[in-house]
Amino acid sequence: MPVSDHQPPGPLALADLAADEHRDVLIARRRAATFGARPDDPRLRDLIREFVRRFGWRAYALPILAVITVVALMTAGTSHAPRTTANGPAAAHNAAPPTARGDISLKSDQPGANSLNTALPSDALPAGATYTMQGAGTFRVLPGHSAVIGSGTVHRYSVEVENGISGVDLAQFSAMVQTVLSDRRSWAGHGGVALQRVDSGPVDFHVSLTSAMTVRALCGYDIPIETSCFSAAGDGHPVNRVVLNVARWVRGDAAYVGDLNAYRIYMINHEDGHALGHEHAHECLADGLAPVMMQQTIGLKSAVTGKLCAANPWPFPPGATDAPGAEQPDTRQNSQFQVNGD
Repeated sequence: MPVSDHQPPGPLALADLAADEHRDVLIARRRAATFGARPDDPRLRDLIREFVRRFGWRAYALPILAVITVVALMTAGTSHAPRTTANGPAAAHNAAPPTARGDISLKSDQPGANSLNTALPSDALPAGATYTMQGAGTFRVLPGHSAVIGSGTVHRYSVEVENGISGVDLAQFSAMVQTVLSDRRSWAGHGGVALQRVDSGPVDFHVSLTSAMTVRALCGYDIPIETSCFSAAGDGHPVNRVVLNVARWVRGDAAYVGDLNAYRIYMINHEDGHALGHEHAHECLADGLAPVMMQQTIGLKSAVTGKLCAANPWPFPPGATDAPGAEQPDTRQNSQFQVNGD
């Protein structure tokens, strides 16, 4: 059985954790709400109104102070060269993804509650909004389609949601899945694989937002934590299914402290990697990033080398020469569940 290397916090520490969790959740929600936001996006306008309501006259003073600061820096001769890549100035679309250190003190939904000692602290679901525990067990396709992205064998997929799930912006979910899988840092950006979203006709796999209890039915629940999975075609469902756990979609994961948006990108890329035939990876990339096929929801420490990797949501992050990383079948020796020993 895995043994935690984190001691349960005391009463004072719990108060600090609660405050930190509240702050991180607010940050996560802001980032999720403004994913792909346009200036006329009503979600962005709501954020601006909330900012003005909360800070009053200071909301108007801050932009003026910011302009004064910029002018002062320019007057002092301070300048910053634009970040470039081998192909020229880096576009915002291709910017390096956010990373989190692997040694950050991790938070749990219920500190000290893992009495069975079968999961690491990093597995625990962070605090946050409520989510649907039990859906109907049936799915519906969300409308939307894309052009063929990438080159090579074309894999057609649909985006679905389990009936009965509530409290999730399904338009945002649907758009994010398609946007991530169309990004050149994802699987279709480097030759050999092409992806196309469809909402009718035959598909190679579904990408499904799924309630926590249905996830357990499809993925198993040997280790009592909320996970996502890839469920191959078989009894009860004739088509491969990428199973994205709504609990993780809403709450995220400790490895991506406060960055719910980046964790959602990881969820999509990791589980769709399985749908495309990829196995788990167990060692950091040469630049220290975790390969996307590492089980980052479980933790960022390699069970093979003992090194802490940095969180990374993309199969092909910019600058990583050995991405997507070496993959091997799971064994007891390379299992991240065993990273701290029995």
